[in-house]
Amino acid sequence: MSAVTTFPVEPDLVEGYRRCAELTRRHGTTYYWGAAILPKERRRHVHAVYALCRLADDIVDAPGATDPGQVAATEQALADFQAAFLRAVEEGTSPDPVLAAVGRTVRETRIDPECFERFFGAMAQDLTTTTYDTWEDLLGYMEGSAAVIGEMMLPVLEPSSASAKEPARALGNAFQLTNFLRDVAEDLDRGRVYIPQEDLERFGADPARRRADASWRALMAFEVERNRGLYAEADRGLALLPDASRRCVGTARRLYAGILDRIEDAGYDVFGERVVVPTWRKAALAGAALGVTAAGALRTSPSSAGRGASATGTAGRGAGGASHEAPPRIPIALKPMPRRDQLEPSWQHAKPARIRAALDVALARDPGGWYTVGPSTALGSTSITRCVAGREVVLWRTSTGVAAGPGSCPHLGALLTDCEVFGDKLHCRWHGLALAPEGHPGWPAYAAHDDGVLLWVRVPTPGETPSDLPRITARPPLARSVAAVVELPGTCEPRDIIANRLDPWHGSWFHPYAFSHLEVDESASDDEVLTVDVTFRLSRRWGVPVRAEFACPDARTIVMTITEGEGAGSVVETHATPIGPGPDGRPRTMMVEATIAHSDRPGFKAARAVSSLLQPAMRHTARRLWVDDMVYAERSWLLRARGESYGI
Repeated sequence: MSAVTTFPVEPDLVEGYRRCAELTRRHGTTYYWGAAILPKERRRHVHAVYALCRLADDIVDAPGATDPGQVAATEQALADFQAAFLRAVEEGTSPDPVLAAVGRTVRETRIDPECFERFFGAMAQDLTTTTYDTWEDLLGYMEGSAAVIGEMMLPVLEPSSASAKEPARALGNAFQLTNFLRDVAEDLDRGRVYIPQEDLERFGADPARRRADASWRALMAFEVERNRGLYAEADRGLALLPDASRRCVGTARRLYAGILDRIEDAGYDVFGERVVVPTWRKAALAGAALGVTAAGALRTSPSSAGRGASATGTAGRGAGGASHEAPPRIPIALKPMPRRDQLEPSWQHAKPARIRAALDVALARDPGGWYTVGPSTALGSTSITRCVAGREVVLWRTSTGVAAGPGSCPHLGALLTDCEVFGDKLHCRWHGLALAPEGHPGWPAYAAHDDGVLLWVRVPTPGETPSDLPRITARPPLARSVAAVVELPGTCEPRDIIANRLDPWHGSWFHPYAFSHLEVDESASDDEVLTVDVTFRLSRRWGVPVRAEFACPDARTIVMTITEGEGAGSVVETHATPIGPGPDGRPRTMMVEATIAHSDRPGFKAARAVSSLLQPAMRHTARRLWVDDMVYAERSWLLRARGESYGI
């Protein structure tokens, strides 16, 4: 296959490609996240092809476009759009910035012009054809609406062989059929039915009833399996793509196939809320393909990977069977989740005495008076205040680092939040009293530290010997990592947060959406270190197996370090900072968790370049876990407060 000829992008085309990217981000998020893996010069071509198809589709899907009195006008609008596109390709420019960008893409990538003839023909067919009698009839329509899109993308993806054409066409058809199955209700609203009439008759199903009855569920189960067959055909072409293209297509394929999982999860009811894979979920999977596969980036909810054949055409054995690994360059393994009724209970392994022994070791480790108070990004050019162990604390940035002190101004007690800093001195908002980093009469300074991910403050704490710096477990190099921090308060004490993490056995049962195949390696564990083999879930069939260690550097911190597998060296630090009693007198603790993801994969550099897009997904997954785990921690405190002992 010929390589893409890349020319410099003139300033007037930059706006066109920006609009193409925005169209893709808003309307084709699966393509957007898949394309994020490609180098920038090829990514813009994916956006351009999608934008062209989207704009044409919008013409034929506009409200009233197929009304008898409006069809002729819609046909003319489509023809005018096609003519404008062809002029942009021929002349190399257009007054429409989007078409100018699309024209440049077609010229640079040398997409066969005949592809666009078939595409616009299918768009015109949508104005006059509302049903399809047979599967073959539907395939005829999909030739121009779907299969041809796969052909258009091939020059952008740069396969090593012309044999990639048929798998690319199959993938286009697979995506299209997934859309048809998901959008039954929307298509009905437009007067169209894309499920073959012969299938509806065979199963006695009628979409017009808009009810997921037994006949409808049987029909949809059949169509879903047909759809997975198309994905399996498409998988044969992945090996013919270069690395970035293979990861791009593989990510889009798993995201789209994940819609089928969600249709099944909904009992095949596609008449209510639209079935989607959430954007944060797409970001997480794109991150995995780029190499962001530390726990925080992969602890995602179901379901995005397809259930059919693997991306390499390898079949799985089901729960409890052998793990069939994807190619070495892909960190994902086919490890189906066990059914709930087949999941082995873990209570016999989660011995209270064992958890308590590890907790006692942790509680004996002196934190040196240091407390985590939030992410480094929380502190900008003005001050912030936090509550630590019942006292208000203010932090601000100086020319040499971070300074801290009591949260009340020594003049009249004003809260020192959002105060300006001049010459390293904090100025109270009420009267402008300047407070130096070294302190002020009646206002002692506190030691503070910014480790690049988290902010720390040291305050006098009974029973703790002040240390110069907080005890920070070894981290991967921050300049080559992606970090995200999440905070969640709870009615409990720090020990309850730590005890939760010292019970890894609850993971597969309490968080089945995030973990499976979890085993504690007793031979490599003791009261100071727990060694765990676990699979972070991508979907019900796909996961990322790793080996990790849990250890407590001090009484208010527990760290999970990935020691083997994808993302080795990545860490998830869980910190527990006592806030103080709430209005009801009960203790409040802030859980602060930092995920620092790292990988030696070449694609991880690209992941770091889009870290701002991946961090929301990392925070979402961590927060979801802690919403569940905070219930565990709060219950532990409540039982202890009531005098009920379960050994911990």
